[in-house]
Amino acid sequence: MATAAGSRLELAPRTVARARPAVRTQAATATADVWPHTTRAMPWALAGFLVMIWLIPFDSITLPVSLPLDAKLDRPFLVGMGALWVLSLIGRNTVSRLRMSPVHWALLAFVIIAMASLVLNDSTLVRLNETDLAIRKLALLLSYVLLFVIVASSIKAAEVPNFIRLMIVLSSITALGALIEYRTGYNAFFQWSSHLLPVVIPPELGAIDSIGRKSVVGPTIHPLAVAMMMSLTLPFALTGFLASVERRQKILYALATVLMIAAAFGTQRKTSVVAPAFGMIVLLAYRPQAIRRMLPIGVGLIVVVHLAAPGALGGVTDQLKPGNLFGVMSTKDRQSDYGAIKPDVLQHPLLGRGYESYDQKKYRILDNQYLTTIIGVGILGILSYLAIFGSILVLAHRLTRSEDPDRAPPAMAAAAAIASLVVGSMLLDVFALPQLPYMIVFIGGLVVVSSQAERTRVRGDAAEVPAAAPAGPAQVARPRLRWIGD
Repeated sequence: MATAAGSRLELAPRTVARARPAVRTQAATATADVWPHTTRAMPWALAGFLVMIWLIPFDSITLPVSLPLDAKLDRPFLVGMGALWVLSLIGRNTVSRLRMSPVHWALLAFVIIAMASLVLNDSTLVRLNETDLAIRKLALLLSYVLLFVIVASSIKAAEVPNFIRLMIVLSSITALGALIEYRTGYNAFFQWSSHLLPVVIPPELGAIDSIGRKSVVGPTIHPLAVAMMMSLTLPFALTGFLASVERRQKILYALATVLMIAAAFGTQRKTSVVAPAFGMIVLLAYRPQAIRRMLPIGVGLIVVVHLAAPGALGGVTDQLKPGNLFGVMSTKDRQSDYGAIKPDVLQHPLLGRGYESYDQKKYRILDNQYLTTIIGVGILGILSYLAIFGSILVLAHRLTRSEDPDRAPPAMAAAAAIASLVVGSMLLDVFALPQLPYMIVFIGGLVVVSSQAERTRVRGDAAEVPAAAPAGPAQVARPRLRWIGD
């Protein structure tokens, strides 16, 4: 009996020892197929699209090709990427899976409302000669939705951190270019692109507005786009700094944070303070101790920002003083917009006058996405627009509260970025600056990927928990997420 028992006791370790190489082989294979260590085409195409968003003034480039709609650089890129995505869905050995989420349904609802508003107001739009504008804007909306669907179905959960690092790197490069433009007037994005592509210089490039602010546009058509782009990626740099343990990583994240803040202030727009402030409130709500302990670092950060963009910090803070905040023309124009659009809103309260059919060049400029939306698609459109952000926030909140060390920090940053854009939508026309919708659907797609992977892990799906994994001491519990400064 003792011998038999001894045999059984010896057999288990040997079985485990033989099983471990198979598990290691599976893990190594999975790691080898994680972007950028992969030959899969879809993640590389998405990475290229991110590079275009951040470094190329694509909305100022019209290609000399015949397309039924605008031939901007992003359209053929998306068409090609969409075709590649369809092939990946029907191909073998692919990770692309089309699964619905609350964000999918919210986007679908917004698209349906937008289409319904155009159909119901077709005769009016034809009479006012605004149908072409509305169709072009609708096609652009479908481009945003297509990008979201591709991201949410083509990226692996293990690739999410790598794409976030790519966004931080690209944002830092854009920030550096914007700072150079602020200090010297040289815009590298338009200069370099003009050597290869037919670039149309935007009116804001090199201009000075009525209150003496330089127009730092980076790779966009307006300084507000640069300010919001920095606001959307700043939370990711901050959470990376908080979650990092290695000194080298913390230094790199700190450098990226400084560049983003300095570039945002370099635009000399109030949005550069207001929008990221609400993102910081979200981070503070989730990790109060860690954020509070960063306050001394913030004092030094102010000095560094002043050195990187001399005069920008003072220029923005002066605009936020009560006497200047409500006295400048940009604020007065925003206040007058509410009364100006009232007749249109009252005439079409539920579905609006037609999605994006309000020609701001013909009527008046509305630096407020909510006003543009309620004119175009009414109250129902506003609710569905907010539902898109709300659905992303709910998923991000669940991931953040899970304290998963891999998924919680990016999810918390995504929640902060969404909060920044919800507030920023009151300060600028988001859909007029395509970099911003593309960025937000990309971030939303990453949140959906992480959320679906988290549900799979909790259910014990075979894709997350290999059947060959040994039981007992060899299984190590996932560590609780701890933040530097908690």
